[in-house]
Amino acid sequence: MEPLTQSKIVCPQCAGENDIPADGKFLECNFCGSAIYFDKSKVVNHFVIASNFNEQQAEGNLRRWMAGNFHVKDLDKNAVISAKYFYYFPLWYFKSDASHGDVIYLQPATSTSVSEIKNIKIPAGSMKSYNRKDFDEKQFVAPDVLFDSAKSWLEQTGVTAETIAESSLVHIPFYQFYYTYLGKQYTAMVEASSGMVYANIWPTKSEVPFRMLAGLSIVTFLIVSILSFIISFSLFKSPLVTGEVIKVFGYGAASVPLIIIAYFVAKKV
Repeated sequence: MEPLTQSKIVCPQCAGENDIPADGKFLECNFCGSAIYFDKSKVVNHFVIASNFNEQQAEGNLRRWMAGNFHVKDLDKNAVISAKYFYYFPLWYFKSDASHGDVIYLQPATSTSVSEIKNIKIPAGSMKSYNRKDFDEKQFVAPDVLFDSAKSWLEQTGVTAETIAESSLVHIPFYQFYYTYLGKQYTAMVEASSGMVYANIWPTKSEVPFRMLAGLSIVTFLIVSILSFIISFSLFKSPLVTGEVIKVFGYGAASVPLIIIAYFVAKKV
């Protein structure tokens, strides 16, 4: 991290001095070509993660995610996508020197309703220096969380400034989808580098049928236990031992219809 002079930016890569542009916060070093982002008195490298998915592929990933076990049945078929956008989302990237190796910390550089994106895994070597010739600048979301604010958040988690070995601004490609289901609108983000889907809220399966099944199972096994010992005390000389044996067979017999019911509940809900 290098300080800024009154009218110059010192490149963190080659230490070359660059003129501060009249507008914007991004520039390329005139000496080494590194992409630079500057925020108040700070200057950091600016990187971009390449997009590996087009819009159709990203929507396919979203549909497969919707078909997962944690979502309401047939969400992938019944959800109606109302809007979709592609953009590069900014994250503050901090690399900390820890005793057990480097640790990466990510903090959103702009506001978002999807907090899970701070858990994104950025593979080593995937960060490429930003070159405005290779991208459409209109697709880049400008950061509104200042570097000092992100650094303060990091220190609140117990990471000291002395251990921060590297700080960068990284733009990650996303497809954001808005979809409706049963009259309610939801949103999900597909990370266009790995294809991972991120969302905070989605239509989940109703818990009522599963709770009813759990209650039915408890009652069924309780009745089997009581009947096992009633039969054992009535017919055998060693009621406790025999009761346990009868209970095992009773549990096995009772499990069959419960498993069948559970299968149909899982298929229908």
